[in-house]
Amino acid sequence: MVFTSLSLAYWVTPPVDRRVSPVAGDPDAATFKAPVSPPLPDLNLGQLLDRQAGQYPDKVAIVSRWQGKRVTYKELHDTCRDIAQSLLHHGVRPGDHVIVLAGNTIEYAELFFAVGAIGAVFSIINPTFSTEEVVSAVDLLDPVAIFIADRIGYRKNNALLAELTRARAQTSLIVKLPGVVPAPFEKASGEPRGALLSWDEFGYHRKSDANDQDDGLLAQYWSKADPNDTTCVQFTSGTTGPRKAAMISHQNLISNAWLVGHRLGYTPDDVSCCCAPLFHCFALVCGIIAPIMYGGIAVVPSDVFLAGATIEALSEEKCTVIHGVATMFQALLDHPDAGKHAPNICLRTGIVAGSSLSRTWIQHLADKFGFTGLAYGYGMTELSCMVFLTDPSQVSLLDDHSSVGALLPHSAARVVDNDLQTLPPGVPGELLVSGYLLFKGYYKNQEKTEEALVRDPEGRGWLRTGDLVSIDAAGRCIIRGRVKDMIKRGGENIFPADVETVLEQHPDIAAAACIGIPDDYWSEVVGVFVQRATKVEEAGTGNDKKIGDKELKLWLRNKIAPHKSPEHFFWLGEGAGVPSELPFNHTGKLMKGELRSIASDLVKQKLRP
Repeated sequence: MVFTSLSLAYWVTPPVDRRVSPVAGDPDAATFKAPVSPPLPDLNLGQLLDRQAGQYPDKVAIVSRWQGKRVTYKELHDTCRDIAQSLLHHGVRPGDHVIVLAGNTIEYAELFFAVGAIGAVFSIINPTFSTEEVVSAVDLLDPVAIFIADRIGYRKNNALLAELTRARAQTSLIVKLPGVVPAPFEKASGEPRGALLSWDEFGYHRKSDANDQDDGLLAQYWSKADPNDTTCVQFTSGTTGPRKAAMISHQNLISNAWLVGHRLGYTPDDVSCCCAPLFHCFALVCGIIAPIMYGGIAVVPSDVFLAGATIEALSEEKCTVIHGVATMFQALLDHPDAGKHAPNICLRTGIVAGSSLSRTWIQHLADKFGFTGLAYGYGMTELSCMVFLTDPSQVSLLDDHSSVGALLPHSAARVVDNDLQTLPPGVPGELLVSGYLLFKGYYKNQEKTEEALVRDPEGRGWLRTGDLVSIDAAGRCIIRGRVKDMIKRGGENIFPADVETVLEQHPDIAAAACIGIPDDYWSEVVGVFVQRATKVEEAGTGNDKKIGDKELKLWLRNKIAPHKSPEHFFWLGEGAGVPSELPFNHTGKLMKGELRSIASDLVKQKLRP
């Protein structure tokens, strides 16, 4: 199968015809196509709010525990209309960018729906960005309005707010959202601009202030957006290289949330704990939109992830669903209040994203929090969130979790070689994905868009994910790492996940991260950073002796091929220069580039005469 580069302009004009080198076809090559049921919803965000408010008017929709707020579906709908009216009053129109920089708050969710409902573009900036990174992102997006929380967790944003008001004279509206404790509003010193407002001064709740013109604008724009229009811009969360702003449509987000909920068996009785950050599509789609689509409840424990607040929310709100990255689940188990609240926690299911959990951790989650099923998934911002997801109703909690399951409906996948030739089932290669979930391109970055999107001879668009996977004949996908993370030892390709999965089966190991280390003879050898399972009770082998390099190599002897066996072990928190924990970025992705650098330096020091 030969692919062609897919220009961003392809969506509205014929594509640029730049073909890759032809490769002989393989009769066994496979395209994996998911079912086309259930049907995809044809809605924009405003229509979704209208529908749910009509069906569940008095049912609680969102709970923000740390803010002490609970809103029903009707209240959410009405508040979003009021916010939308104020946005229109201040000059926001369809297609305009509205930036929101905040933690997990009820205002965040309300702004998301309100902005989308009038056809504007909800533009997300990671609150952990430095001031320089925020200003750079704002300059790229060129928003007409900015909403920024005065504080996020323990971080105060006064200096950032002052810098934005200084640097963004062309932005007509900047609004300061309330933080943990409502603070007196102060305009940035030395700035005469009058467009800097507090949340109250923004006046979304003042219906009496609305005039006939405002009412007419709301009627003109509310729920009128095409579902295929861009509703959200999110910066990608890669661990290397410059960030790119992915454009996502109403259809992308709503359909993905619908299909995730369908795979997990969502009902109106489900209470979903949203502890992951809303600036990432994972929490926005799975933690907010999905429960709302099914008439359930979304619970926000805190503005940033706090294990204690999350455990209290699970217990007191009777949550049935929780989604998070592996480190979050580990933090919940490690928290001193976990045992006290465990009898009142009745979790049904949830998604583990970012990296896998060892069998030991899964068993303890089941024992302590009552899980009957956990789903492992794979996704990325450019694919609207989830692509592959296991089905908890069909996979036992303690079954092999090396797979991230099968495709969600209405999507397709191929595995290709370096020449974009489609490979047979079971053969590792780069994952390509197609379907409703494809993003619309990178904002103001035609070059990167053309690198990411390709088309086949039939004209169908595919995203190059950059991830190494294998998909078996039944359509089950196993993530083997990033293309750039593959280890090449003496001509042999080694997939890090193959080594990590085996190591994490050992009862004394909680997590493992495999990387390639430069070697004069082999080109690269295998190194692994290992986290002991000492923090979980009864996780060990029953004796006090710590396992070491020699014992682990012996244990691995009959479990993996000799060339895959690690040459170097780095035990987290043990030894000079070895970090105490694995480095993850703000969205839970393991930063293997940082680990490679650390390992390379440690090996050089070890070999130095």
